[in-house]
Amino acid sequence: MDIGRVFSISFAMFRQRFWLLLGIWLVFLVIQFAAAIAIFVGVIGMGLAGAAGLAGGLEDPAAFTGLGIGMIAAVVLFYAGYIVILLAQQAAMVTIASPLEEPSFGGAMVRGFRSALPFFALAVLLMLGYFILALGIMMLLGVSDAVGGSGGRAFAAILPILFLPVIIYLACRFAVLIPVVAVDQVFNPITALRRSWSVTRGKILAILLALIAFVVVSLVAVGLPVVLLIAAADAAEGGSGAGAVLAIIGGLLIIPVMIVYTLFAAAFTASLHSEVTGGGSDRLEEVFA
Repeated sequence: MDIGRVFSISFAMFRQRFWLLLGIWLVFLVIQFAAAIAIFVGVIGMGLAGAAGLAGGLEDPAAFTGLGIGMIAAVVLFYAGYIVILLAQQAAMVTIASPLEEPSFGGAMVRGFRSALPFFALAVLLMLGYFILALGIMMLLGVSDAVGGSGGRAFAAILPILFLPVIIYLACRFAVLIPVVAVDQVFNPITALRRSWSVTRGKILAILLALIAFVVVSLVAVGLPVVLLIAAADAAEGGSGAGAVLAIIGGLLIIPVMIVYTLFAAAFTASLHSEVTGGGSDRLEEVFA
């Protein structure tokens, strides 16, 4: 695995398909706003219905319990739908950014929505796995606390640190789950986990270094507006008029920088997947043509 090639492909795909990526981001932004409005209206509607029930003199405790459970279930359902939309967006953007795919706006949208439910199932499975891992850590901490003494306290202090490499290792093994589902079209969650585990075998160190490099690049890019805002605050305290200028520049940069970061993150994920799976030499030649 060539880390340099991952970034070169990422920048190439980001440059070549920028407008397609931006278009998908904007479409899903509109969908997210519509979903947020639907959630708000639904919650308000249920609240008004509950208030009307109270005004009607409902005295049955079971009725109140049912009303509360119904509102909670509706809110959970609304937010689950919103999460599905976010997952569909990620899948569509990674699809359109992949060097293994022809740039098709409609095809990427369809692939995104097809991938959303498998992603939701994967998210549940991964959350369950991390919950079990956290439960194991808590049980070991409980044992160390029961043992007591300096040895028990030392073990309790270093246990979370000992599990950190495990978490990093799992993150590397599942770093290409999104393109495995969206690009490889592996819609069975268990099969997708196995596929990601298989294609990352023997490449953990390279994937980790690539992810670290991506985080560094991201911090530099995203941190620029933050640095300007901090400098603006310092200048304002010193009575300098430059503070207002720096604050305006920093504020104006935040939104476009975050948009660019989101688009490039999709290109990076797609390129990482292309590299760990061997890619396609013919498609990669077209990327750099």
